[in-house]
Amino acid sequence: MDSKAIKEILDIGETIAVEFKRCGNGIESDVYETVCSFLNRFGGDIFLGVLDDGTVLGVPENAAADMVRNFISCVSNPALFTPTVYLSPKVLKYEGKTIIHIHVLPSAEVHSYKKIIYDRIDDADVKVTATSQIAQMYIRKQEIFTERKLYPYVKKEDLRIDMLPKLRIMAENQSNGSGHPWSRMTDDELLKSARLYSIDRVTGEQGFNLAAVMLLGKDDVILDIVPAYVTDALLRRVNIDPS
Repeated sequence: MDSKAIKEILDIGETIAVEFKRCGNGIESDVYETVCSFLNRFGGDIFLGVLDDGTVLGVPENAAADMVRNFISCVSNPALFTPTVYLSPKVLKYEGKTIIHIHVLPSAEVHSYKKIIYDRIDDADVKVTATSQIAQMYIRKQEIFTERKLYPYVKKEDLRIDMLPKLRIMAENQSNGSGHPWSRMTDDELLKSARLYSIDRVTGEQGFNLAAVMLLGKDDVILDIVPAYVTDALLRRVNIDPS
């Protein structure tokens, strides 16, 4: 994030997705409350070393690295955050002062900090205690992140249709030679049979869903829809210990 982008955010001020924290004496609990509320709502950006009115005081430069390490340790501590989360704060320079930027992506789960659930309402972090409100949060997460969520503007050309022959072979192998129906279906029929192309019975909307994107989507399409989903490598470990 460059100085121009930071200035634009500072000029706008705190919003439902932007929070400023002074953090003159280290990272306080209210920072983690905001992290929790951002995870539970739409995500957002936290700037440490900034007053509520957007005035940049900065944090001690020689303490910034320790503050980042402590922050990462706290958000990955199951005694504090449930479930835990991995975030990567960035130490930035703005007009000669050191600030810390924390970008929080919305989560598919409902998070709590010190066993308290927080939600973001306007520019405030609010404790959620009522059972009905907590239930609504879980419902909202399901509606946003479910693999059945439709993307009507995703077309066949956005998918790796060339992978369907491999899926047919895998299905055939699983059928133990009895013949799998997918081997006799067209591509469109297979996609519908696998529920990768479906219809929303509430709205009548039709299209490919999130499951289709994650299974068959081209790289750029996956990055557009779920930018937080990145796999660097998969490692399969086989236990070779004879005991």
